[in-house]
Amino acid sequence: MSETSAGSQTIITIGIVDDHPVFTEALALVFGKEPTLQVVGVADTCAGARDLVERTRPNVLLLDVSLPDGDGLNLVPELKRLCPETHILVLTSYTEEKTLLRAIETGVIGFVGKNRTTGELFAAIRRAAEGEITMPTGLLLGLLARTRREHTHNLAKLRGESLTPREQEVLAQLAQGHSSTAIASELDISPMTVRTHIRNLMEKLGVHSRLEAVAVASRNGLIQPPV
Repeated sequence: MSETSAGSQTIITIGIVDDHPVFTEALALVFGKEPTLQVVGVADTCAGARDLVERTRPNVLLLDVSLPDGDGLNLVPELKRLCPETHILVLTSYTEEKTLLRAIETGVIGFVGKNRTTGELFAAIRRAAEGEITMPTGLLLGLLARTRREHTHNLAKLRGESLTPREQEVLAQLAQGHSSTAIASELDISPMTVRTHIRNLMEKLGVHSRLEAVAVASRNGLIQPPV
């Protein structure tokens, strides 16, 4: 994240990809009134999203699912390659399980509904900028419960079994939707240590985001979602 010239505030840069200009303009106006948020570009197509990310490298990209020239979710892996440090937050009115699970598997940081309040949207963006899972805890737990399968994927399970006990504890906390700070407090370790554990477990599971790590772990029986 960038800082102001005075160095007193951390500015989160935001890109917006949505094909509804009135909605996009309204978002840009709202963000413009928040001193710690800065819109660095907007786009309304997949092609425009590629250019936006490559040119501005925003901290957070708000990405709509349905775009005129393609599926926004199909674009996610390419955008992650173009700018790995950009956290992609799906901006959507969709709640279908298949859509949400597919989004998780692409490596997005989370979801925020188009019907959320500005306060909720600001909080989601700040959470996403820190690399935290960004979605309602109830929705996360519901998805985890439904992603369980009787038959596991052997490779993913073997990778998961290589997790250390502490990494398993951190993963279980992530599955509850807890932030790094909350996990550090719960496990009595530093936030930096939590981030190291998360980075290591993601590498072992072969995933690209915290959210995908939780989904893969649940699907392969490596964590037990609450009943």
